Amino acid sequence: MKKINKSSILSLICAAVMMFSLCLIPGVKSEAAAKAPTIDKSIVMFRNSYNRTIRIKNMKKGDVITKAVPKGNDYSIVSAYTSDERYNEIWVNTFNSSKSGTTKVLVNVKRGKKTYKLSMKVKVISFVSPMQSAKIGKTNVKKAITNTADALLKKNCSGKLTIKMKKGWTITEIYQFGATGKSMKLKNNKKVNTSKGRIFITVKNKKANQIELLSLTAGY
Repeated sequence: MKKINKSSILSLICAAVMMFSLCLIPGVKSEAAAKAPTIDKSIVMFRNSYNRTIRIKNMKKGDVITKAVPKGNDYSIVSAYTSDERYNEIWVNTFNSSKSGTTKVLVNVKRGKKTYKLSMKVKVISFVSPMQSAKIGKTNVKKAITNTADALLKKNCSGKLTIKMKKGWTITEIYQFGATGKSMKLKNNKKVNTSKGRIFITVKNKKANQIELLSLTAGY
């Protein structure tokens, strides 16, 4: 019988320790240990808001969102739908909201034979302009966006777009859609011209988990 020396035993122990350590490293997990799907705990929306995309976290290949509806199928405060574009997202909007209030959006995610039931609190409030001030050249456009997210200007204007947001709000994106449907990115404190199409401004309040889309266009 072949004798096992001390160095061989030590090598085996080191190999075993290395394998055990790999199992503890994040990302080196079995399929059985895959994380369960989750959704944001809560969001805030203005009434009559555009679609907001909500991503379901920890989705994996083969997972299916089978349901996305407001609690009690009550669409008076908020509407929710499964996305036609991405398997791991839902859409939430307040297009048809008839009142402010707080409710929940219920989402079911099917993974194999198991169904995960998720819920997200949604607080819907009346529109309050997140802008402190907004001008295009010398034209004060904030007046048009005080009571609505969709501002209709009396006439076209051009000049430097200057927007200052209220505390807690930031601008994440500005772009313009022309008559041909082509979009063009714009920047705050740069020259714009409303005659080239509707201007969309995406703003965010991180603390409230609120994302809104504002727009500026001249009357036709």
